[in-house]
Parts: sequence; structure tokens; C-alpha cells
Amino acid sequence: MYLKTLLLLTLLTSPLLVLSQERESLLSRKVTLNLHDTSIEDILKRIETEDFAFTYSAEVFDVKKRVSLNVKDETIGNVLEILFRGQGMECQQLGNKLLIRKKRVPKETVPKSDTTKRETTSTPPIKTSVQKVVSPVIEKEREETSVTEAKKETVTSAITEQSSKSTIGNSSPSTEALVLENSRAEYYQEERKQTKTVVAAYENYTLASLIFVPIYEVHPRVMLPIEFKGEIVTEEVPQKEKEPKPEKPAKDNKFRMNLAPTVGYSEIGDRDAIVLGGHLVYNPTKNFGIGVAGKGFLTRNEPDTELGADYSYSGGYGGLLLEATLFPDKAFHLSFPVVFGLGEVMYNSLQPLTGLNTIEDQRTIFVFEPGAYLEMNVIKYLRVGFGATYRDASSANLKYQSTDQPILDKNGLDGLSINIMVKFGIF
Repeated sequence: MYLKTLLLLTLLTSPLLVLSQERESLLSRKVTLNLHDTSIEDILKRIETEDFAFTYSAEVFDVKKRVSLNVKDETIGNVLEILFRGQGMECQQLGNKLLIRKKRVPKETVPKSDTTKRETTSTPPIKTSVQKVVSPVIEKEREETSVTEAKKETVTSAITEQSSKSTIGNSSPSTEALVLENSRAEYYQEERKQTKTVVAAYENYTLASLIFVPIYEVHPRVMLPIEFKGEIVTEEVPQKEKEPKPEKPAKDNKFRMNLAPTVGYSEIGDRDAIVLGGHLVYNPTKNFGIGVAGKGFLTRNEPDTELGADYSYSGGYGGLLLEATLFPDKAFHLSFPVVFGLGEVMYNSLQPLTGLNTIEDQRTIFVFEPGAYLEMNVIKYLRVGFGATYRDASSANLKYQSTDQPILDKNGLDGLSINIMVKFGIF
């Protein structure tokens, strides 16, 4: 008795009911965890090993709930009780898996109450003996027969008395006939009543094998529970494990766009050059963007002995931009833009005082420029990036008009640019 009471108190007070006869093998294992602001799903994955795993449904409890946990050499059972305290969960070991589900309440035995006893005593049971069922009917028939015989004797005596009176001469023949007819009518009327009474007595009975069983109309409210003396033991049948449904990835319908000005340094024709530009990009996803980009460049002026003035290289290009981004939600991430475009390069001399621009030669170029940037998320709508791009330009073949000597060969515009970028937009 003491052991049963102790077991019942343990089951009622434990926040996480563990239903397994082999719980010593897995739930008694000890783990050490020091996690801060971590989801329950990640904590369960930390506890899992190669020889066992947890199984559960994401609809039973909030797997994304974030908690902090710091335990040292604590059993897995106690760790689960801490995680699901107050949530009415239980854990059951099935082979090398631990099933986490909602606690199930065992069925209770049928209570015995005074009301049931009173209903049992007030409602007579079905008689199983032929003698007990038929005997009341026989007794009733005997009583009715005795009453009928007494009435017959009364009617007979009345008829005899009337006949005697007629013999004496106290009544006329018509009066004697009337009295006799009334006596006969009363007799037959009484016989009919007795016949109807007997028929009504057997109206609710039917002849069954060996016994007469009364037929009652079924009323569910008055049906009594079967009295059972003993304890009802329920054995829980283990159910098949239900694999959690894979979560469908949510559709990303967020609008994203950014504008990024850039400034950089490069070398063109063995001269230092400054490169200014920017791009406008639409991002259908966080990891990919498509847009337009453009850049302009200008080298420092150097004297040209053949032309007798200071000349420089200048020009620009623009076109389609494709950009891939890795780990966009991290504080530091990488982006890889690629530009396909057309542009123009010229060899000219610009006099700032007079505004006179003398162009010696100019060419149309096709540019392919890949690059790589290391970006940092500063605030929600601002990013800063530092990186490099390589400019591959074709047909940059500039010549002197007078001598047809080359000024800049076809590969003279190719080169590396070091850039700083600032992005403004919705990411």
C-alpha cells in the first residue's frame, strides 16, 4: 500500500512523465550544457548522439521557443523536465529513440454511488423463472373468476326472485321480461369488461422460449451501468511513431532594392587613375540581385612631347549587373558583382581656363568586369563594402592621327581597381 501511494504521488507531481521500462539506458545518461538564448529544437539536437535521437511533432510544442540552460553532469530526464516544465509533456523510450508527446490521462474506474444502488433497488430485475412471471397472472385470473361467479350468483338470484314474484302475481308478464333482459345485459357487459382486462394484462407480454419476457420501450436515460466489483486495469498500446511533416519553405515576397555609389583607384596606360561609379540593384531574394551599373575614369595629365601639351586618358562604361551574396544576414558577408557593358575611352587635353578640349583619338570598348567585396551591416538600411574588381576591355587601341603610332594598345585599359562601396536600401 505504501509503495502504491508513493508511486501515485510521483506521477502526479512530476512535470514530465517518463513512460518507459528501459529509461535507465537513455534517460539516465548525463550531459553538460551551457546554452544561452537557444531554441528547444537546437538543444535537443545538442543532446542527441549517434546511438539515439529524439522524435516529436512540431505541432505538439513550440520548437522555436528560445531558452537558456546551464547544467553540469545532469541526466537527460532531468534536462527534459526543466525544458518542458508546466507544459504537460511526457517522454517514452522506443528502442533507440525518445518520443516526446502530450501527457495522456489514464481512464478511471467506474465509481460506485448510492444513487446507483437506489436505482438498482427501485427497478425490478428481469425474472428468469417461469413460475414467478406467470403466477401473478394466474392469481389475478382466479380473483376475477371468483368475482364473476359471485356476480353470476347475484344475477341468478335476481332472476329467480323475479320469477317467484311473477308466480305469486305481484308483476305483470311485460315487467318480468324487462327485468330479465336488463339482468342479461348487465351480465354480458360484465363479461366483456373481464375479457378486456385479461387481454390488456397480456398486451405487453410476448411468448419467448420457456419464459414470458416483458417487452419495455428502450430509454437510454434509465439504463443502469453494469455493477463491477474489482479494478479496471487499462493497458496502453504503443502507437506507431508519426514522422514530423517537413516544413514547407515560406515564400519570400519582400521587396528589396539598393543604391550603391563607389570610388576606387586603378592604373590606365601606366598612369594613376580615379574611378567613380555606382549601381542600382533589385534583389528578388537575399542572395541574388540584378540591376544596372556605370563607371567613369580619369588619369592624371602628363606632357606629350609629340603633341606639345598635357594629355590624359578618360572615359566611362556601363551596362548589366548581376550580383550574388553569401551569408547576407551575418554582420560580415561576401558579395560578387559582375558587370557586362559598353563604353568609350579617349586621349584628350582639357584646358581648364579656356574650357577647350582637344581629342587626339577615341574608341568604343566592350567591358567585362567581375569583382568581390567584403560587406558589413552597419544599420538596417546601410552597408559598407571594401573590395576589388578586374576590368577587361577590348579594342582600346588609341593612335596618333598624324603618325598612326600607338598611344594605348588594345590591352592598355585592362587592370585591377581597388574600391570602397556604400549601400543604401532595403535588404
